[in-house]
Amino acid sequence: MSESASAPKTVIEWWARPRVVLPTIGVLVVLVALLTPQPTGGRTGDQRLSTHLTGALGAGLLYETAQRLGWQVSQRDDQPTPGPATGTTIHAVLAPPIALSPEEAHAYLQAVRGGDALLLVLDERDPLADSLGVAHSTGGGVLDIAAADTVGCPASSRLVPPLWLNGRPLLWSLRWLPRAATPRTLFASSHAELGAQGGDAAAGFALGQGRVVVVGDPDLLRNDVLRRCDWGADVRVVRMLEWLREGGAAPRTAIVFDEYHQGFGHRASVLGTTRRFLVEHPVGRTILQVALAALVLLLAVGPRALPPADVLRVERRDPLEQIDALAHAYEQVRATRTLTARLVHGVRSRVERGWSAARAKPDDEFLDDAERQLPALAADVALVRRALAETIPERSLPELGAALQRIEQSLSTTTHA
Repeated sequence: MSESASAPKTVIEWWARPRVVLPTIGVLVVLVALLTPQPTGGRTGDQRLSTHLTGALGAGLLYETAQRLGWQVSQRDDQPTPGPATGTTIHAVLAPPIALSPEEAHAYLQAVRGGDALLLVLDERDPLADSLGVAHSTGGGVLDIAAADTVGCPASSRLVPPLWLNGRPLLWSLRWLPRAATPRTLFASSHAELGAQGGDAAAGFALGQGRVVVVGDPDLLRNDVLRRCDWGADVRVVRMLEWLREGGAAPRTAIVFDEYHQGFGHRASVLGTTRRFLVEHPVGRTILQVALAALVLLLAVGPRALPPADVLRVERRDPLEQIDALAHAYEQVRATRTLTARLVHGVRSRVERGWSAARAKPDDEFLDDAERQLPALAADVALVRRALAETIPERSLPELGAALQRIEQSLSTTTHA
């Protein structure tokens, strides 16, 4: 009997079969995906109201809308203040996270008084808002939606989650201080609902030769609000820009968005400020020199990986001591011939200075030439010849020195003559 015939046949339960398990797993995955609650995630990301940002909380849609409607739009990233007033520019300061300084606020007000316009969106209090006498309230209200602003808008899809609980924008309202300018033109308002406070949401007024529009809440200009046609926020914003364009000697057709105070562009850094202080300021340079000196001292006294090697020093005699030692040595061995040869060599080096051919001659020829030129030196020359040929007594050394001195003087006088 074969093994295949003797092995029992395996029976698989019906619920464990692949044609039952796989469809069941697929149905469970679909049900989990549909029934698991998911966060809307519509208002997450960078919260800066910047035209560089196209996310839900940015203002890139405002930039594109103004550009398509004919305004010359630009972004000022590297300059904190506007240039001189031209009368044709709208400056947009959109809830800057970096507060303006009093000097920068003064530059904006001077440009507006000179004929430019200003679109200011409030967030935290800053010198510019204080100078205009406006702030936003601690509470908010529900945006008033005009039916005329939403004509032709499609119905909101129920699949799109609302940004607020009541399905309508909840905005801060403006709080006017006694020094605020009047009269004012209202562009958006809010009403009290569910405990909220209503009031002006956006308003404009004249300032000098220019115009100013103040928006109480950054949410009115964010991308996710402008995209909702049924709220009509886009219509309100375009009306603000059109009102700012008019009222001057010429239409204000350029819009410059302040992106410097949104955190874009080059600005001062801690490292750059520290470097300039240490290099350019006298106190900083002193501190830097003290630090470098301390570092050098630390390196000098600190432990070293390899000990310094001792330099081998070879002591040598002083030249004068060496002469004295040679003199004593010559005296002990009675080296009068060597002494005479050294003295003759010295005389020749001083008499035959610069004459290389004369120096090549032997000492005998030098003495012959001296005797031939000056016959009066015959006795001195004879003494020198004898001292070069044989050892002479010590008492004769002074005579030898006098003879060589007379030979040197005579030859030097003859040569110079």
